[in-house]
Amino acid sequence: MLPTPEDHAAICDLYARYCLALDRCDADAWVALFTADARFLVYGREWSGHEGLRQLSTAAPSGLHLGGVPQIEMTSASSAHVARNLLFAPSDGSATRSAVYEDEVLRTESGWRIASCRCRFITASGLSERPAR
Repeated sequence: MLPTPEDHAAICDLYARYCLALDRCDADAWVALFTADARFLVYGREWSGHEGLRQLSTAAPSGLHLGGVPQIEMTSASSAHVARNLLFAPSDGSATRSAVYEDEVLRTESGWRIASCRCRFITASGLSERPAR
C-alpha cells in the first residue's frame, strides 16, 4: 500500500533529518528520530533503545551521509516498511561506503519515528553486514 502524500513527505523528511543530524554530529537530534525501544543492526551488532543508539552515534566516524529517496510501503495506517540507500563519505578521506537500509517506521505522537533499522553494506560480493575493506 502506498503512503498518502502527507505521510510520504513526513517520512522523507525523517530521513533528511537523519542524514543531517549525523553530518552535524548531533547525537541528540539523531536519537530523537527513533522510538524509545528502537533497534539498530549494523556491523553484525545490535544497539537498542535511546542509550544504545547514543553510544552508536557518538562512536561512529564523522562524514557526509547522502541518502537516496526512500521506497515506502505502508503496512498499516500507522506503520511502514522503508528501503533506502546511503552513500557515506568519511571526513578523514578514507574510502566511501555504500549501504542499503531496511527500516520499520511508526507514526507516533511526535511524528514518524524509526522503530528498527538494519544497515547492510554494498560490496563486490553482494550485501554484507560489514563494509568492504
